[in-house]
Amino acid sequence: MQQRFISYLLALTLILSGVAPAFAKKDKGAASVPIVDLTQLIAPPPAQNSGQTKAELQEIHHYQDTRTDAMVAYAKADLDKSVFRFSDVLGPNLKPETLPLTQALFDQAVKAGSQAVAPVKKLWNRPRPFTFDPTVKPCVDEDDTGLSYPSGHATAGTIIAILLANMVPEKKAEIFARGWAYGMNRVISGVHYRSDIEAGRICGTVVAAELLSDPQFMKKLEAAKVELRAALGYPNNSNTGQN
Repeated sequence: MQQRFISYLLALTLILSGVAPAFAKKDKGAASVPIVDLTQLIAPPPAQNSGQTKAELQEIHHYQDTRTDAMVAYAKADLDKSVFRFSDVLGPNLKPETLPLTQALFDQAVKAGSQAVAPVKKLWNRPRPFTFDPTVKPCVDEDDTGLSYPSGHATAGTIIAILLANMVPEKKAEIFARGWAYGMNRVISGVHYRSDIEAGRICGTVVAAELLSDPQFMKKLEAAKVELRAALGYPNNSNTGQN
């Protein structure tokens, strides 16, 4: 826990200071190149034989024994890394058919998160809980060769929540709560440890901060924001309730 807190503080420090190693600018037009190097920011996962991993496995088993059909359905639906999964807090008008700019913006953001997380997963090579402990029975389909740390879904959920909160600050509390649930559904599913989720949230925060500092991305965000707020019935003006 302390290592992850230190990583979080380091990430915020680098965001504010613009230190080059973690945020070395790369060709953002190249789809295969991450926009930020997260390998310098994310602490190692807990050792597989550590007390923390054992406690996290106990939590996974607790959810495995207590999850309801509704919880399973919710977790399965959250396999989709999509802004439209947040319609349960923003309403039924959050739908791709009428929000092409919004969909394109968040597709780009989620892809950026996946690209940034991939090298960290490879670096730490942590097996999924059900690969390490065969008594863990996931309730969603996941490749048993996939890597666990950090969680790509928690990264995506955090990125989506941060960007959405910037676009619809009137619903900030609900949006961030939904982003939190998005990550926790991976623990409930039995495919991630809690520490994977915590690391994913740090990754998502860093990637979102990098996107929000990119003038070209911000132009797209502002256009999508007008589209989204109109669809949701919020006024479009310069004062949207942000302090």
